[in-house]
Formats: sequence, structure tokens, C-alpha cells
Amino acid sequence: MKHCFFVLKRGQEIVAEIINFCSSKNIKAAYFSAIGAVSSVELGFYDIRKKHYSFKKFDEDLEVDNITGNIALMDGRLIMHAHSTFSDGEMKVVGGHLKSAVVSGTCEVFLVPIKEKLERKFDGDTGLNLIK
Repeated sequence: MKHCFFVLKRGQEIVAEIINFCSSKNIKAAYFSAIGAVSSVELGFYDIRKKHYSFKKFDEDLEVDNITGNIALMDGRLIMHAHSTFSDGEMKVVGGHLKSAVVSGTCEVFLVPIKEKLERKFDGDTGLNLIK
């Protein structure tokens, strides 16, 4: 499989659906991008000194300007790591680490499976689950 394109519908949660898609197609590693619209999103910022994520939820209609990320294995299960930007009706932009997002209109996902094994392991120096 060289690449995949699929569309998420209103009410679907983007992170879960991309992981479900990969699981159903037996894709163990991939990179992807997506555009569309959401009704809510939760974004994070990682403070490297404190080794802690801060999250903020936006319960409003937003354009998905971009979601870019990858799929990898950690302890035998698929996990997604993605960063994203969203804009409101005044063209103000918010962005960060994507924790969750619910589709309001559509979400168009272009995904490319990777043959190489991507595996994440906890890194004590940064406090993050990094690809090894």
C-alpha cells in the first residue's frame, strides 16, 4: 500500500479514527496530514523544563488548517503523535500538540504507510515518548 486517503464525518474523533483506520489496515507505522473543520479541539504545549504538558480545550467551530503527524508502536500498541493549527472566523490561529478533536463538517486525511519500524520508548531526559 503506497498511500491512503479517507474522509472522517461529523461527530468522529480524529485521533481515535486515524488509529482505528491504521489498526484495521494492519498499518504499524505511517505519516499523515489532514484538513477539514472541527467543533472542538484539545491542544497541548510541552514544557521541557517541567516535563509536563499543559492542555487547553477550544469548544468552537474551527477550520483545520493543518494536522501533521505520525503513527508508531509503543509497548505493542499504536499511538499517534500530531501537531496542528486551527483558525476561527476572524482568522485567528491556535496550534499545538493534538490531544483530541471532533469533526464538525469533514476531515480529509492523506496517510502514507512506512515500511520501517517506528517504535516509541520513554526518554527520561526529556520526559517524552520518543521514536528510537
